[in-house]
Amino acid sequence: MPNAAPDRPGLADRLFLKFTQPHNLARILRWAWLISLVMLVFGYLIIYFRVSEYLNI
Repeated sequence: MPNAAPDRPGLADRLFLKFTQPHNLARILRWAWLISLVMLVFGYLIIYFRVSEYLNI
């Protein structure tokens, strides 16, 4: 087939290439950091409210 279209990346490949651009990586890292910080705070709150019954604070 001499008129075949050149090989183009698929949808998943294009999405991966878009996500690996530096400004997108920075955005992903910022959101991952915020989510992990919120999870840490919730974990400490859960521990505090479960243990505070026994500490009489």
